[in-house]
Amino acid sequence: MTEDTKRALEIIQPIAKELNINVSADGHCLYCNGQAIGIACNSTYATLNEFLGYAMLWMFLRNPGRWRGLPSGFEKQVKEYWIDSETLKKWRKAWEEEDHD
Repeated sequence: MTEDTKRALEIIQPIAKELNINVSADGHCLYCNGQAIGIACNSTYATLNEFLGYAMLWMFLRNPGRWRGLPSGFEKQVKEYWIDSETLKKWRKAWEEEDHD
């Protein structure tokens, strides 16, 4: 995990706890409630942005009646770096192979 990711997690974890979002990270991804979000080579700021986008979408989906609606294109933009489970499995296998070389 990079120093930027460590700094981002220090900021994210207290917010995530209050929002009941389970958050963790490794050298490649931020994990929010199990959803992998690509953060390789991200700055602290970029990782925070990925979390905040996830958190806003998560809050809307949990209680859509509380919000007037999402801005057009918001969900697509938030999900831009989300990684589906099959892709994540393939990536993890490749990462393991890199680590053993």
